[in-house]
This record gives sequence, C-alpha cells and structure tokens, in this order.
Amino acid sequence: MDHISSPLVAETLGDEQWYGDDAPRWEKAPTSNQARHRRRCCVKRIRRLGKGQHDAENLADLLDECVPGNRCMSGACPECSRAIQRWFVANVRRLIHAPDRHSSHEPAATSVVFPDSSVDPDDLDKLAVTNIRRRFTEVVKAIGGTDWLVGGFDISLNDDTAKGLGICWQLQLYGVAKVHKRISLSEGLRTHYLPCPRVRRPVQTKISDGSRSAISYGFKTDFVRRVTYWGAVGAKGKPRKCWRTRKVSLKPREHLELLLWLHKTGLAGRLYLLGVRMTRTRNGVALVEIRRCE
Repeated sequence: MDHISSPLVAETLGDEQWYGDDAPRWEKAPTSNQARHRRRCCVKRIRRLGKGQHDAENLADLLDECVPGNRCMSGACPECSRAIQRWFVANVRRLIHAPDRHSSHEPAATSVVFPDSSVDPDDLDKLAVTNIRRRFTEVVKAIGGTDWLVGGFDISLNDDTAKGLGICWQLQLYGVAKVHKRISLSEGLRTHYLPCPRVRRPVQTKISDGSRSAISYGFKTDFVRRVTYWGAVGAKGKPRKCWRTRKVSLKPREHLELLLWLHKTGLAGRLYLLGVRMTRTRNGVALVEIRRCE
C-alpha cells in the first residue's frame, strides 16, 4: 500500500507553514529543530538495525531525503507527523469554537482502548486499522447524538509482565467530539468495549477544555513502552498500593518495528474523521463539518 493514501493529506504536507514554529503553539509542543533531530536519529537507527531488509533500507532513504519542498510524507517521519499534528490542532480547535447550531451540545474528549486490537511483539505488521475503524464508526453511529468526532489512532507497547500478562502492542484512539450528551456517548461505548484482564478501563470520556495541548493528544507523535508495576499512591502518611504505569523509551528493535508499521499505516491511516471531511479551501486544506438535512 502506498504510504501516501490521501491526496489532501499530501497537499497539507506540501504546505510548509505546518513545519514551522509559529501558531499553533502549546506547552511541551515539539519544535521544528527537535523533529528534525528525531528524523535524523530515526534514519540512523533504521540503517543500523534494518541493514539488509529491503523495506527498512527504503524507509531510511525516504526519511533521509525529507526536506522543505520535497517532504517524504511518511507516517514514520517525525517532521511530517508533527506537521499533521499542528494542522490537526488548528482545525479541531476551530471546529470546537465554531458557531454551534445546537447550543446544548458540548465538546467531549474520549479515548478508547480496543481490547481485541493487541498483537505480540514482532507481529505488529499484522495489526490493521481498517476493520477497527469501520467497527468504531458503526458503534458511534448506533449510539447517536454525535455531531462529529475527530481523532487519531495511537499505539503503545504495553509491558504487563508484572501482572503475568506479558507484552503486547496495543491500539488506542484519542479524539474530540461534539455531542448532545457526553454521558450517553460514554455509556454507549462502554457497552461495546468491555473490560478485560489487559484493559481494565477501555473507555474514558470527559469534557474537553478545547486547549491546544489537549487537542494535540488526538494525534500523538511520540510512542512509548508502558511498564506496569505495583506501587504506592496517595498523600504522604496515607499511601495505598495499586497497579501503576511508568512510561519508558522503546527499545531500538521495538522502535524499528514501530517505524515500519507507522510507514505502512500512513498518516491518513491514523486519522479518524466522523461527521467532518478534509476539504480544499482558499486558505489550504481544512476540516469542514458535514451538514446534514434536519
């Protein structure tokens, strides 16, 4: 599959404004220099660990040639991923603050960990987003009350060895939605995505504050290993023990496996759009709400 699966995503990435350091800005947002440095580090890692692997060597060459005016547009590229994230933040924030036909509707931030979308290490290439996306769309439409939902698929390597559950790659969706009743969306999702030993709380929904920082989480550019451990929480003098999670860097070969999957999936493949569409405007590609007859 061509890693550039959407002409409008390609057009967005052809606009160099999204690679700069002007607005939108938010706390701890990656800078253009940081993204450039990460891209070069990715190239070195892929060439070192993927030597002799045709797909890896081609990806390293592609990322190495990503420059202004000739962007690689790969889902594995930190610079191109950051550009889409910045575009995402600007457009979702505009949607949230657009004049609302339904003043009672509210913005909601939601995350769904798909219990049936985990795969073992070294099997990440078997994880396809298409069917998971289709099923999620069916669920949200069946629940009803959602004007639009925009988000992105995220993935992490979950190390639950301490629980005796081993290690797996886990797919998750973070998004922002405009809904009639947030509680209805939350309860509806919970009836379809049930807890399991690996995923205790597959659905979390809360009011979105509409901040750039919160919106940016909908299309993440950094990926981690989540290590579960038994630790103490609570105020000093009154600690209690529970399962906690520590984020650490992926190991080099885990990172290589992830980069190959991100490239295969593509930036368009990670985007999730319901009730909105990417549209070419006089100011560039934008997210526009799909107006339905009432």
